[in-house]
Amino acid sequence: MGTETRAIAVEVPPRSAVGKIVGIQFAIGAAFVLIWQLIGEVPGVATLIGTPLGTLAQLGEWVFDPEFWGNVATTVMNAFVGFLIGVIGACVFLALTYPIRLVRRFVSPFLAVLNAVPRVALAPLFIVWFGIGSGSSIAFVVAMIFLMIYINIFTGLSTIDQVYVHNAQMLGARGWQLAQSVYIPAVGTWIMSSLRLAAIWSVLGAAVAEYLAGSRGLGGYLARGGVLGEPDMLIAAAIVIAIISLIADALLSRLEKRYARWRLF
Repeated sequence: MGTETRAIAVEVPPRSAVGKIVGIQFAIGAAFVLIWQLIGEVPGVATLIGTPLGTLAQLGEWVFDPEFWGNVATTVMNAFVGFLIGVIGACVFLALTYPIRLVRRFVSPFLAVLNAVPRVALAPLFIVWFGIGSGSSIAFVVAMIFLMIYINIFTGLSTIDQVYVHNAQMLGARGWQLAQSVYIPAVGTWIMSSLRLAAIWSVLGAAVAEYLAGSRGLGGYLARGGVLGEPDMLIAAAIVIAIISLIADALLSRLEKRYARWRLF
């Protein structure tokens, strides 16, 4: 009996189409910058929205300023430490609460209430508790991402078909073996999407806390630009924060692609 092999065709956009899309995107971006520059040159408007040239000049000035790189390092460190604490804390709390149904039902109402609390409202409270500095920024980052990670992974675990769990248990899997063979591979996509989202919010959370406290870090430039009425400084600081967030997301995206095959389904 012969075997019949069928090729599965995967539709890949031609290079010409990709080039046209990139060209259109570039044209839209260039038109936006040009219109922004023209509007900004109207007398009195530049003090409200800044200009691309003014923002570029501010960025160029920062490149050669050692204090700027120190502030970048402060924001990155606050975001990274808060990210680690939030991720580890959420995973540990999930490991303690998810396996026992009664515990899950007990903590669910409290988590729902905490999730409804606006995180930004907690920032001044953290400043009072931990003072102006890295402590309050890290605490705010943890508060921003803890429930985000917990709820996303919890949702992923809840979607697992119990057939996989029962089959693994019949083969003798218990405890960590069960988690390693079923739970973690099954929620791999949920975990990576949660980490990518948490990484972006960690950088934003650190900057927001620094802005509210007026402390060191990129958030300090946001506070200074607002007080001094310098929109170019505000926009330049926002661009740097966005670049750091995109770098963090890109690194985790590469990690996600590397381990994409380690999934149950």
